Amino acid sequence: MTYGEFQQIAQKKAFAPVSLFYGEEDFLIEEGVRTIVESVVDVSARGFDLDVVDGSKVEARDVIAHASSFPMMGAKRVVVVKEFEKLVGSETAKELFASYLSNPLSSTHLVLVSSEPDFRRKPFTDLKKKAELIECKPLYDNQVPSWIAQRVRLMGKEAHPEACRLLQAYVGNSLRSIQNELEKIFIFIGDKKEIMPEDVTSVVGATKGFTVFELQNVVGRKDPKESLRILERMIVAGQSPQMIIVMLTRFFTQLWKLSDPKLRRSPEAEIAREIGISPYFLKQHLAFSSGFSVEHLENAFKALLAADTLLKSTSLDPHLVMDLLVVSLISGTAEPLTNRTGI
Repeated sequence: MTYGEFQQIAQKKAFAPVSLFYGEEDFLIEEGVRTIVESVVDVSARGFDLDVVDGSKVEARDVIAHASSFPMMGAKRVVVVKEFEKLVGSETAKELFASYLSNPLSSTHLVLVSSEPDFRRKPFTDLKKKAELIECKPLYDNQVPSWIAQRVRLMGKEAHPEACRLLQAYVGNSLRSIQNELEKIFIFIGDKKEIMPEDVTSVVGATKGFTVFELQNVVGRKDPKESLRILERMIVAGQSPQMIIVMLTRFFTQLWKLSDPKLRRSPEAEIAREIGISPYFLKQHLAFSSGFSVEHLENAFKALLAADTLLKSTSLDPHLVMDLLVVSLISGTAEPLTNRTGI
C-alpha cells in the first residue's frame, strides 16, 4: 500500500499484526512507525510494552522472543525492528521469521523497517503474503506542493498555493527539511490562519541572503543595475534559477491581472485577494503595474518561458541565462532569449 493508504488505516487504528515500512523516504517511515507506537502503546506503558531494536545489533531469536511476549501494562505491545534486512541474512533467521509470520501473536504489532528489501527472497517473499507492506517512496516534484498544503492543513492552518511552491523551491523535495521550515513559519505567523508567499520568504528566504521578493521589487522599478546585483548574490548563495523563474512568473502574472481596468476599480481587499498578495503590498504592486504596458508584459512572459526552456534543455551557463532574463524583463524585449530557443 502507499503511505496515503496507510494514513487512512491509521485513522481507524486498524494496524496489522506485522507491518513492513520500506523505501527511500525515511521521514515518512519514521512518521508511520511513530503513528503506530503512539496509537497502540500509552506513554506510561512504553517502558514495558515497547521494544525498539536495530537489526544490525540484535539476534533474530531475541526479536521473536520480544514479539512473542504478552504485554505487561496494556492491551498491546509494539516491537520495532530497524534495518530489518541486516537481521535476516542467515537461514536460521529466515526460518524463525517464517514460523512467526505463520501465526503472529495478536497482542503484538511487529513493525519492520527496511530501506532495501529484496522481495525475490525470504523473508520478504513471506512478508508480501502475510504482512502489511507500506511503501514510502520520495514524492515527485509535482506532488510536493500538495503535500505541503495537506501538511499545513493537518497542523491547523492553510497555505496559499504559491507559498507551497515557493517553500519547495527554497528547500527542495526533502520532506524532513520542509517540515522543519514549516515549524519555523508557524512560529513566525502566530495567529494568522494562512501562510502567504511573503511569510515563506521572510522565514526561509532570509537565511539565503537576498530574496526573490527583493529581486521582483527592483525589477518592478526597472532598475537593471540593482536587479543584476541582487540576482548575482542569490545565485552565489545557491538559490535555484528555476525557483526564481517561478516566482518572477508569479509576479508578472499579478501585474498582468492588475492591467485589467475592471479589477483595478474593485475594493482593495478584493484586488489583493484576486492576485494573491497581502493588502499591505497592494499599493506597491499597483505602482509597478502602471509602468508595464501590455506589450511589455507579453514579452516578459515570452522571456520567462524561453529562460525556463534554456535551463532545462541546454548546457548554457544558468548565470548567463538569468542575467539575460532580468535584462529582458526590464527592457521589455524577449529577443536575447527567444533568439536562442526559437520561441
